[in-house]
Amino acid sequence: MKFNKQIAIILVLLSMLLSAIAIAIYFYTKNQEVIESRNQLVKIFIAKDNIKKDTQINEKHIKETTVAREFVLTKPLLKKEILNKYAKESIYKNEAFLKEKLSPKITEVSKPKIVDYKYNSYNMSFKLFKNPNYSLEPNDIIKIISVYPESLEQNSNTYNVQYVANNIRILGFLNAGKPTEKTIIKKKIKKLVKKKQVEEIIELRSEELILDIQQDILLSLINDYNKGKQLWMVKSKFENTKEDDDKDKEKIEALVKKEKPKKVKRVYKARSYPVKWYQPKSSTSTKTATISYSNDSEMKLTKKAKIVSSFTKECSNKEKLLIVKSSKAYLRTHPSIRAKIHKKLYKNYIIPYTSISKINTGWFMICDGSYIQRKDVNEISYNEYKKLKK
Repeated sequence: MKFNKQIAIILVLLSMLLSAIAIAIYFYTKNQEVIESRNQLVKIFIAKDNIKKDTQINEKHIKETTVAREFVLTKPLLKKEILNKYAKESIYKNEAFLKEKLSPKITEVSKPKIVDYKYNSYNMSFKLFKNPNYSLEPNDIIKIISVYPESLEQNSNTYNVQYVANNIRILGFLNAGKPTEKTIIKKKIKKLVKKKQVEEIIELRSEELILDIQQDILLSLINDYNKGKQLWMVKSKFENTKEDDDKDKEKIEALVKKEKPKKVKRVYKARSYPVKWYQPKSSTSTKTATISYSNDSEMKLTKKAKIVSSFTKECSNKEKLLIVKSSKAYLRTHPSIRAKIHKKLYKNYIIPYTSISKINTGWFMICDGSYIQRKDVNEISYNEYKKLKK
């Protein structure tokens, strides 16, 4: 049998093509499996609300949610691994439960070393100071400077630096009511944001600093603060001279001057609305009318005539009166809010009117032929007008 080279080449090429198709199908299938696996929803448990340290976790503290597997950063804990455990540290709302943050019992943490006090140990809030310094450490020395307003007038923005409390030692700090040696503690937490688990670093600042302070100085500072005076702090050396005090005063004076002045609320006086009788813009009105002559043989000829009417009489009418009750109201050429504004009136204007509009009963037609909305006015008698005018 004679070997046909062309057939052999075709068979080889065909086998290569089939192999390539099989490999492509294999990799496509694997890729789809990976995509499906990444998009697969995973059940995780997160904190329903903020949970304080040493709290025993129960059903009311947790809630269940689902997240795509690709966004899960750590192995999710089962419900039984979370319940009845204790929080080693604070767990925040929507934060995923982590094994590292849970303990079967309350953890005993060594208390921070607080410097012994010489005079009086007193907790003072950072919020009391205009320039709280969060770089302080235990055993640091600060000065507390009281800043007095130059004027006793309310909202005065000019101050004088007058009082200095020297050599006040920092004993420590309070964070969430517990002693600490640091003013700022950084924590890394995992939170659920838009169905994605993300890492977030938060800063927890101490609320109070613990001072070693003499009683008379403490009472002076409290007295100053209660009188509305500003308190400022300056980190200092232990031994202070008068020159040091003067320099610190100058620093605070410069900082006070840089402060943006308080926005003083403007007090607006209530506007008075005197009782006034409405006067039309013009005392006469000229209208053009078309007159047809019935005795005309052709009945086609017409003539135009000008009719002049006076508003003096109509606008002095005392029988039908309106009083404007809105702070402002508009007279319009037609009984519609889309009509052109003829004039603007204010509260307590007295307006003689002729009738209620036939086109729109929500409007009055007044003495000069313009219109005003009923909701802006009340009817009033002439006697009532005279009493208001007195």
